[in-house]
Amino acid sequence: MESRARHRPHRGAATRSRIRKAAMGLLREHGPGVTVSAISEAAEVYPNQITHHFGSKDALVIEASFNLLLLDTERIQSAGRHMRTPESFRAAIARTAMHVPSMPHVVAALAIAQDNPPAQPTLRTLIDLLFRQSERYLERIMSERGWVSEQGVARDVRTFWSAIFGAVLVHRAGVPGGPSDIDLASTLTVRRAD
Repeated sequence: MESRARHRPHRGAATRSRIRKAAMGLLREHGPGVTVSAISEAAEVYPNQITHHFGSKDALVIEASFNLLLLDTERIQSAGRHMRTPESFRAAIARTAMHVPSMPHVVAALAIAQDNPPAQPTLRTLIDLLFRQSERYLERIMSERGWVSEQGVARDVRTFWSAIFGAVLVHRAGVPGGPSDIDLASTLTVRRAD
């Protein structure tokens, strides 16, 4: 009896991971309109296990969307790593962040959370993780290259991601123009130290 109880958390974590992975794959293919039945079928679980592990489909979509973005941050970081000037770094980061495949899903997840208070704690946790990882990356790049941030790393990161999310939302809403009309690179105040 005791050994069965010890294995349950592991089995639950594995099921949760399988559901999240299935949702991430379906989001990439079909967007946030994916159904609970499609997710449960892809994860080989019962539909009620989604609500058991995530609370709601909305919370799962939010978590899966941000996990996709966290995977895509490697692409963003790679683009920045190759740039040697603060100006080219800022431009590469902004351009790449706007076009990662997960960005439309993240913007949709933000909209879902707006009117869904039970899903907001999940969103806050994931966005805090995104901010922390971005801060560490930016601090490392600045340290390696002798750069500084005029506004501070935390403020740069929050302003940058907020501007990216807003620009994608406006673009997806059909507003004329696009990312090239917005100076997203200027949200990062990274420059050479004097």
